[in-house]
Amino acid sequence: GGPFHYLLRNHVNELCLTCHDGNFWAPDVLGAPTGAVTNRLGGALNIAGGTVTGYHESDGHSLGFAGLAPGQTGASGTTSWTNSDGLDCVDCHTQHGRKAGSGATATSIYRNLSWPGSSAAAGYMSYAVGTFDPTKDVFERIPASYDNADVDFAEPVSTASDYALFCSKCHGDFHGNAANTNMRDQTYPTAGAGWLRHPVADANIGGLTGGHSSVSRAWGARLYRVKVMSPLEDWGTQGTALGATSTVSHTPSCMTCHKAHGTKNAYGLIFPDYDYTTGAMTAITEDGGGANYMGLCRQCHVQ
Repeated sequence: GGPFHYLLRNHVNELCLTCHDGNFWAPDVLGAPTGAVTNRLGGALNIAGGTVTGYHESDGHSLGFAGLAPGQTGASGTTSWTNSDGLDCVDCHTQHGRKAGSGATATSIYRNLSWPGSSAAAGYMSYAVGTFDPTKDVFERIPASYDNADVDFAEPVSTASDYALFCSKCHGDFHGNAANTNMRDQTYPTAGAGWLRHPVADANIGGLTGGHSSVSRAWGARLYRVKVMSPLEDWGTQGTALGATSTVSHTPSCMTCHKAHGTKNAYGLIFPDYDYTTGAMTAITEDGGGANYMGLCRQCHVQ
């Protein structure tokens, strides 16, 4: 075919998928996993129209989707796609790589994530490899690993999430902190009370008493846990409960409930397997392993 823009040898998505679909030597990002990594950190993309076996257009990010993203109303009511044909890989990732800053202070950007807009002031995710660094957003135990078990998330700023800030460029209405009116009722019954949407920053699991969420009864008792941000490197070992004395430092964000690319569940949600009778759990798979969303809610909530 062709000619294609920017001297590319194919349409941008098809070109990216030449390596990133069905190969064991590069992260497989489309549909079912290939190779040894079966619990991919980002999960699976699908294609607009639902042409990927087992994955529907509503199950996560759909390549070629040209409409408004969920949460892209109000202040964020314009599409963020760079091309008229819809979502491309390069709407989220910079194909040649990316750093923020210059010279000796330049910082490599996690997964070459791009900033889908004109501002480069914030929202870039920094990362540390091998040794935990609380000033970085991401901690990779193994360089360039795409396995869910090898990556966790720090919390450099207690009231913010660079992960959520990145997602907010398309899904703006769902993001912010306790001071933002789209996230929290600022007037009733007192200023700063009443979350309107689920927090993605500025709220710790078990941070409030009264059963809203619980470290000891919910998070600390789980053998297997979804991802959260922590400034203390205290995510614990999967398969072992953290216990009732776990420090209240775990903050949910976008990655807690969703896979960045998607899953086989609606909205790319993670459905952890949880037996409500016995409290037993099995290891959380890419899709979660459970039958519905309640296992996810009960990761933190005890109502």
